[in-house]
Amino acid sequence: MVIVGVHAVMANGGVIAPVGMNMVALAAQKHAVPFVVVAGIHKLCPSYPHNPEVCLNDMRSPAELLEFGRFSNCMEFGMDSGAPLQVVNPGFDYVAPELVSLLITDIGGHNPSYMYRLISDYYSADDFDLQGRIHK
Repeated sequence: MVIVGVHAVMANGGVIAPVGMNMVALAAQKHAVPFVVVAGIHKLCPSYPHNPEVCLNDMRSPAELLEFGRFSNCMEFGMDSGAPLQVVNPGFDYVAPELVSLLITDIGGHNPSYMYRLISDYYSADDFDLQGRIHK
């Protein structure tokens, strides 16, 4: 069994987790091992991942992965060939609800498809329009 903590649980039952967690979930599915998510009720998010107003990831500095001095010759080579070296360093992974076996919260264990119901119980309708409240 794989038991993980996450940053947020989306309304569709998918989760925002530390980078690399999607690969762990895929490996668990491949080996028929349950992938259990543990999150407090305060980590429920009323947004859906397909909502264009929701940014699912935070891009971090490439300097965390590469030291410029070591790879400067690669960068020069990339610029000469017309394709500069680009380093993407995401902060989070989105794990689809199909990969999550069980979500455990403060109030018990739930199926990922039940998250929308929990969110409707614990959030008011005003909390669903996050962008509208910022612009008012």
